[in-house]
Amino acid sequence: MSASNSNMMNPFLVAYDTGEEMRFIKEAQEGSKSALERLIKLHQQFIYNVALRLARNAEDAADLTQEGLIKMVTRLSQFKGKSSFRTWLYRIVFNHFIQNQGNKRRLETASLEELGDFLENAHTSEEMSVEEQFIYSDLIDDTRNKCMSGMLLCMDKQQRIIFILGAIFNLKSTVAAPLLQISPENFRKQLSRARADLFQFMENKCGLVNPANPCRCHKKTMGFIKEGKVEPTQRKFIPEAIETIRSVSPQINDELDQLMDDNYMGFFKAQNYEKHEVADKIVQSLLFNSEIKTMFNLN
Repeated sequence: MSASNSNMMNPFLVAYDTGEEMRFIKEAQEGSKSALERLIKLHQQFIYNVALRLARNAEDAADLTQEGLIKMVTRLSQFKGKSSFRTWLYRIVFNHFIQNQGNKRRLETASLEELGDFLENAHTSEEMSVEEQFIYSDLIDDTRNKCMSGMLLCMDKQQRIIFILGAIFNLKSTVAAPLLQISPENFRKQLSRARADLFQFMENKCGLVNPANPCRCHKKTMGFIKEGKVEPTQRKFIPEAIETIRSVSPQINDELDQLMDDNYMGFFKAQNYEKHEVADKIVQSLLFNSEIKTMFNLN
């Protein structure tokens, strides 16, 4: 993965080019459609991937991303360059995610107890042979990813965003806390609690973490296929190597964090970092938004 591609995927990487970003901002404020489009593309993939782990499904995540970016675009004239644009932008977007009441279903919260009961009782009699596990390995991955997403939905919205930023994308508290307008100490405290709750749940329920647990992804997959929750015919494969969250996350050095990362977080970071057609759809939808076209005099 080239440095330029990394920049387009995670704006918190060290190689992030703020000079190029400021040029896009200035030109967009002056009415340049191409600059506005490039500015949106610079940030929308990261925002969408945060939303994808915050919301219930890809459609809801796309809606949240578009709503957040509309807020950014309509307030762009207010940005004067006196602070980091990333901090300014993500404060707007993540505050929208937390405060959003437009569709409560998108961000509704379950409980780990409810999820645990479901995992214990759903499709307990379904089995797969070793050969079937090989044939359906991609669908088993889908089942695992759905379960990981289900765990995140058991946190409240702020705790979910804190976990996504701090534990999945490895943003340091000094970087992530200002995005949520809380102190680094508060961020670390909430992140620690979220990780502890989640890790305890996985130790007690997840067979990937503790082989003594009865829940196995391959045992659930066949039942989910029958229910239509995992759909073989609609699965889309990307011909190039699929990027994972781990590949676009800053590295961590703390030994305890690394230990937890190796034992638990690999399951979350192995999830795909989405970077295909939904991104272009979001960008085009924004650029054709009548309010934005009028505000920026776009043709």
